[in-house]
Amino acid sequence: MAKVLFSSWNGNIVDERVKEDEERIDLKDLGIPNQYDQRDIKAMIGWAGLIVADPDLNIVESLAEYYKSMQKESCGRCIPCRAGSKIIADRLDQLLGGNGSEKDISFLREMATLVRKGSLCELGISSPVPLLDALEYFPEEFKALIENGEGKPKNGKYSYQPILTAPCRNGCPAHINIPGYIECIKEGDYEGALAINRDKTPLVGTLGRVCVHPCESNCNRQPYDQSLSIRLLKRYAADFGARNDYDRKNPIKKEASKNDKVAIVGAGPAGLNAAYKLAQKGYGVTIYESLPVAGGMLAVGIPSYRLPREILNAEVDLVKSLGVEIIYNTKVGEDISIDQIWEKGFKAIFIASGLHDSASLGCEGEDQCYMGYMPGVEYLRKINLGEQVNLGDSVAIIGGGNVAMDCARSAIRLGVKEVHLIYRRSRNEMPANKAEIDAAEEEGVKFHLLANPTCILEDGGTVSGMECVKMELGEPDESGRRRPIPMDGSEFILSADTVIPAIGQVADFCFLNDDCGMDVTKWGTLVVNEENMASDTPGIFAGGDAVLGASTVIEAIASANRAAEAIDKYLSEGKSYVSKNTRLEKHIEQTGVYEEKTVPEMIGDRERQEEEVMPVEERMYGFDEAELGFKCPEIAVEEAGRCVKCLRLGMAVVAAGREADE
Repeated sequence: MAKVLFSSWNGNIVDERVKEDEERIDLKDLGIPNQYDQRDIKAMIGWAGLIVADPDLNIVESLAEYYKSMQKESCGRCIPCRAGSKIIADRLDQLLGGNGSEKDISFLREMATLVRKGSLCELGISSPVPLLDALEYFPEEFKALIENGEGKPKNGKYSYQPILTAPCRNGCPAHINIPGYIECIKEGDYEGALAINRDKTPLVGTLGRVCVHPCESNCNRQPYDQSLSIRLLKRYAADFGARNDYDRKNPIKKEASKNDKVAIVGAGPAGLNAAYKLAQKGYGVTIYESLPVAGGMLAVGIPSYRLPREILNAEVDLVKSLGVEIIYNTKVGEDISIDQIWEKGFKAIFIASGLHDSASLGCEGEDQCYMGYMPGVEYLRKINLGEQVNLGDSVAIIGGGNVAMDCARSAIRLGVKEVHLIYRRSRNEMPANKAEIDAAEEEGVKFHLLANPTCILEDGGTVSGMECVKMELGEPDESGRRRPIPMDGSEFILSADTVIPAIGQVADFCFLNDDCGMDVTKWGTLVVNEENMASDTPGIFAGGDAVLGASTVIEAIASANRAAEAIDKYLSEGKSYVSKNTRLEKHIEQTGVYEEKTVPEMIGDRERQEEEVMPVEERMYGFDEAELGFKCPEIAVEEAGRCVKCLRLGMAVVAAGREADE
């Protein structure tokens, strides 16, 4: 276990150098992983300071490597960052070569201060932090080089692993280069912004509409005013590309065709993304999809007023343009078995079957097959596939997530006179996006908070309503939210023609047999290695909701990208692993890239731009897209201009080992 000798990370000084090894705190106590790639962390150097865990570490040499990495990342638009980091790196090399003097120490301090004060983005502003901390707390390291008259030799004990990130990029599960595409939009290069997104996913327009944008929660503007509208900027780039025929003019590049074929179970976001990445590598890819359409829950779970089908279909066509074959109306486990897939000559299988069954409500009467009782997943599937749905005049929807909001807002659009939403906690605990909750309320959905159904009521085999009980909030449960507790004697009756539970989704793994060797967790998800998404059965990988549970589109995409990397290595080299950069991104995201107390020094006063939204009285009467995004380039450029490029360069110093991707 790596022990901390010294840390100035995020400005918190921990100096354990006078203590015995067993008395020192572990790296994990600072929130820092103690290993990278199964190698011990010797130090962390970066935007937030300096962490030293090895008494033999040559701090000056490590800093020199850090500033050499800065040269690769600095954009060169301001002299202090670009030239200053080069001067610092050269002067540190001079010290290491035994050619330094006392003046170099004061020079380094002055140069670091100049870079910090004169740089025009957070990369330059934050880069002097580890050097200034080292000069203050490790002056003997610098003086020893000067007094000895010769440099401390490089002993090959260490490997330096730098990576550039940002709080927003770190908050994105797929680690999309958010600062990069926002900078493109700021400069009017909308095609460049789309290309950066396309590097990670074909579903750019989809994400621009339905992503829950965890990146925005990591925006450093948030404590100052409002976070950047990252999702809408992504959407603007995608919509610009759609209007200007970007995909036809810029076809996705493919490597030479390979002999090996990959089968994918499910054409949801994970399956589509894995197919996209693998087809680019030259593999023949076939997707088996049980539905008559591609997109999974994007197609049959999200209403078209949130995600127009022409947007999703165009992005599915982009995947198919790479040669990906999608076989519809084919359920693996019924129409074809895993064994039969192997027999067709596929060399790897990626399971991305999603969660298309509804979780049990645990309520009396739900298993009686009453007419008018319809699980939320089934209800949304029917309306999205254009099937007739008769809901009556009054609908009761149970749940507080985005699926519940989709059910409620769709019922309004189908002309239901009264739409009730029952949720067992308060509004503050609702997991749905705030914008979805507000929109549902604006459209007339009636919220019954701190209430829970106890019995489905019927009259002649047809639903007539529900018996509910009022709840109060107790102590927090394992989710961190306060546990709802029934209040004795608080039962009440809610009349309804249709009851729609929307409390969760579960998987159907009927296609798994003993030969697959796949284990299922107690939560009903598949067991895989989280890094490379590989199962214990050679050649079988899994991702998306089948592994993650009810997660987000961007999380499904992230898992698919890791799986595609690992499948490529498995087929080409016989072992499953992801790239060094992917592993570094995973490592660095655990180091606290976003600190709520941090406000960039050059933030300025600029209001967040709002998207156009269809008026309530118009959007309630149809499934036309309700949120319209940024309608003109001036607004997109203005919003992109609010970004202050909070780039972060970090470097893990680890025990030397093989530097190949594996």
